[in-house]
Amino acid sequence: IGAMLDCSRNSVRNVGSLKKFIDVSEKIGMNRLYLYIEDTYEIEGEPYFGYMRGRYSIKELKEVNDYGKAHNVELVPCFQTLAHLNQTLRWPSYASLMECADILMVGDEKVYEFIDKMFASLSKAFDTKTFHAGMDEAFGLGRGRYLDEHGYVSKVDIFMKHLNRVNEIAHKYGKTLSIWSDMLYRTAH
Repeated sequence: IGAMLDCSRNSVRNVGSLKKFIDVSEKIGMNRLYLYIEDTYEIEGEPYFGYMRGRYSIKELKEVNDYGKAHNVELVPCFQTLAHLNQTLRWPSYASLMECADILMVGDEKVYEFIDKMFASLSKAFDTKTFHAGMDEAFGLGRGRYLDEHGYVSKVDIFMKHLNRVNEIAHKYGKTLSIWSDMLYRTAH
């Protein structure tokens, strides 16, 4: 049982604040805390990821993870591996990863190298076997550069192709994925 704490959208909380939330979680009987860290964490070799957003260092996330562990609260990172990346994709160094607006280009090997870096960094910080890889609200999926390069392909097919690749990366790091369901249920109907 747990809650999700948004640590991205104008509220990148400091480590002390996260520890207080862990204390409260423990007191009320919650044993899991999801940290929504869209692009507010360090990825080695990626200086513009989370740039000017108050990102957490891997050391800080590890400290919070260890604090949670000591208080019987499992921390689970919630990050984005498909959409909701407009804060990152606005930088010219990431333009080649973009399909449109805030969506990564499915099928591009550079995108999967980038996602692998996400998993590598977060695996150093979090002990949990479950990573929440987002993948929600990618409404323009397949309608930008993907359409130009591949023609029309159904959103569900594109999404499943991407999900399978990200799942392979997760398994490489010994992680099980959890994602938001809207792209499967909403798009399929």
